[in-house]
Amino acid sequence: MEVLQEVGLTERESRVYLALLELGSTTTGPLIKKSEVPNSKIYEILESLQNKGLVSWIVKGKTKYFQASSPKQLLSLLKDKERKINEILPQLEMKQKLSQSKKSVELFEGVKAIRSMLLGLILDARKGEDFYGFSTGETSQNKEIEEFYEWWGALKINSGLKDHLLISSANKQKFLNSLTEDAKKAFEKTKSLRFSNVFFPGDTAIFRNYVIIFNWDDISTATLITNKNLAKQYKNFFVGLWEKAT
Repeated sequence: MEVLQEVGLTERESRVYLALLELGSTTTGPLIKKSEVPNSKIYEILESLQNKGLVSWIVKGKTKYFQASSPKQLLSLLKDKERKINEILPQLEMKQKLSQSKKSVELFEGVKAIRSMLLGLILDARKGEDFYGFSTGETSQNKEIEEFYEWWGALKINSGLKDHLLISSANKQKFLNSLTEDAKKAFEKTKSLRFSNVFFPGDTAIFRNYVIIFNWDDISTATLITNKNLAKQYKNFFVGLWEKAT
């Protein structure tokens, strides 16, 4: 009976159809008893089965006799399902493509808003998923920004992200001096820090289909760009530098 339901029949339709196969040509009385469906539902179910080509009937005298169509008719149901799916496939594939090619630009102002945005991005992060970032390595005198980067580094580790951070070599010593002992140990353990001869224009991160550009001027901002192709280009750029970095 489960197979019949997978083909598209309801539980009651399956019971009535199986009962008809066993009974042969029959009136509703024996059918109700055999299938154990309510008397009030039998004609509704029979009509549904007729519409699916699985039941036919004849009149003998003034009485209707119902009988099951050949089980091979079930194959026609499957073919009909396949035809309907093929009809809507182009629409479904288009929806998928539109979702994958979704593009947007959002601006977040203030450290609190930036934190919330980043939390939302990695909410469903998988352990070992790659996160890329590059920075000038210049330190900030702003206590709030320093605390933000400490929080962000710890969060990426606790979320199981595989971090990759590139720092401009020109600021290598300055950057290392700014790190806490815990941060230094974390970088050494994960080997997620390298230094590049390229002088980066600012702090930028790449994750999935996102590119995030940070700006720590008077008003801290983060620009979140959702663009699959752009994120891929940034990632390729990063990986090329990562392989040459020390």
